[in-house]
Amino acid sequence: MTKMYRFLQMIFRPIYKLFFRVEVIGLENELKEGACIICANHISMHDIFFIGTRLKRQIYFFAKKELFKNPILRKILTSFGTIPVNRGAGDLKAIKSTIEVLEKGNYVGLFPQGTRIPDKEPCVDDAKGGVGLFAYRSKCSILPVHIKTKNYRVRLFRKVTVIIGKPIAYEELGFSPERSNMAEYNAASRLIFERICELGKEDRK
Repeated sequence: MTKMYRFLQMIFRPIYKLFFRVEVIGLENELKEGACIICANHISMHDIFFIGTRLKRQIYFFAKKELFKNPILRKILTSFGTIPVNRGAGDLKAIKSTIEVLEKGNYVGLFPQGTRIPDKEPCVDDAKGGVGLFAYRSKCSILPVHIKTKNYRVRLFRKVTVIIGKPIAYEELGFSPERSNMAEYNAASRLIFERICELGKEDRK
């Protein structure tokens, strides 16, 4: 973890605790070492902070390139380990950067839905195949995370619960040993997102 990332954690953690009453369940499931893809449902622009301020290791997230046009926001996002991506197009540079981060044994944060979907409980049909591709290329574990709040709409002083599930081993994803394909990427993404959805339901028990 870089010094700047740690500093930003110290600044933003109490802010999000105060204004969004963030509660984290399952911190014991975080991997202490090795590469891992952090996968979560996506309900607001605050999601990277809900997760990134609480896990003990640095997470490299995606963010659309447009956000980097603001010099202040660009400084924060870059310091927070954010990878710029050209949404709506096959951004090979972003894909390569992500695989390189994972190959170095780091965390990468991905949202299988591909975009923010507020006001709606996440369902497995929301998942896109990109996460499966990264899982196959990196051969690393997946840490499922469910971000939950009333009506899945983030509001000031409305409690947000971050539920961290048990890691999903690469071997559970069902990839062919020789060569995988888009159908397997999609199936793996659905399995991952199904686990994420289940975490929200378990919290209601």
